[in-house]
Amino acid sequence: MSSVPYFLLLSTLILTTDCCTADDGIQLIGSASIPGYSLDLSADTRKLENGEPVSRLGGFSALDYSPQTQLLAALSDRGPDDGAVSYPCRFQLFALKVNPDQNPVVSLALRHTTLLTDSSGKPLNGRSTILAADSQQGRRFDPEGFRFGTDGRCFISDEYGPEIVEFNSAGREIRSLPLPRYLKVTSPDGDKKVETASNSSGRASNRGMECLAIAPDGKHLYGLMQGPLIQDGQRQDGKIVGTHCRLLKLTLQGELEAEYLYTMDSPDNGNSEILALPNGKLLVLERDGNQGEKAAHRKLITVDVSAATNIAGIATLPGNPVQHNIQPTTRTVLLDLLDPRWKLAGKNMPEKIEGLCLGPVLPDGRQTLILSTDNDFESEQKSLIWVFALPAKAIAR
Repeated sequence: MSSVPYFLLLSTLILTTDCCTADDGIQLIGSASIPGYSLDLSADTRKLENGEPVSRLGGFSALDYSPQTQLLAALSDRGPDDGAVSYPCRFQLFALKVNPDQNPVVSLALRHTTLLTDSSGKPLNGRSTILAADSQQGRRFDPEGFRFGTDGRCFISDEYGPEIVEFNSAGREIRSLPLPRYLKVTSPDGDKKVETASNSSGRASNRGMECLAIAPDGKHLYGLMQGPLIQDGQRQDGKIVGTHCRLLKLTLQGELEAEYLYTMDSPDNGNSEILALPNGKLLVLERDGNQGEKAAHRKLITVDVSAATNIAGIATLPGNPVQHNIQPTTRTVLLDLLDPRWKLAGKNMPEKIEGLCLGPVLPDGRQTLILSTDNDFESEQKSLIWVFALPAKAIAR
């Protein structure tokens, strides 16, 4: 973890309450942007194979906020160029302040860069072609979900495995939690098309455990797959399509307590993040892969698992689960990011909205909800942070 006394002050945008408050009391109170050319605090001056700096700040695939430290964690994914370069995996810690009565409303200061290593101290590497476990380059790793644990520890979900790994405060692997075998492919490959074509079961390539949540009681984790498993979907133009996604509930020791069916609105969508709410429900960020005017689906969906069927141990789902007495989770839309009242839709709507967490509670009792975009480490594309305020009743028990 770097202790370089450097602070990165980020530009902010104040949004007026007249145009950004909904009848349900939800309000978009402000945002921040991080220039795509920014560097992190790793002090790494090397270049990646594509000529880009190793220390570029961006590619945020997950967020989490610690009320105790008032730090916002931003997890970078496997690096630029979709796994084609040897990017050392890492996460960033920002000091976060949110105050609707101040200008700017949202301010961030970069405080730490934490590099991720395996249990032996080798770096975790985003390059997709690293398949040998004993590689000197380190194990391949595609970090997508991040949640704070206790004592400075954190849990990160990896899309390659998929796996859920617990790390200490220095970013060193403590252990990998066991996951059902039917989530994994038997023949991993560095080429996405080859990998999906070579396997008859397991996660589809680049559609693994994108989403991770930790329960408010700190005793359980929820992992949601980005899309259907190979055996749960259909093959179409070399890809796996479908709407049936696996949602796992595990103890912090890795014991699988339950597994549920989460059904997406469309096979064109994917799940970007999941968040456990104080009221016992979950919040899923589901979106399509389009940007700008073509973006058609950007929703935060409240999910209730109380009446859902436990499908743990069912390696292959039937084509029509309901006809086989499998009840999926129930869904209610909490927030549509394409709603005109937010003034986010249109030509500037990013393709990848991936980070989601609860932020600080405001002085008036409202709970902040923070989202972030993944700029794919592009130097000319900003990373965006949006902060919403939710009325306490929206997520209270």
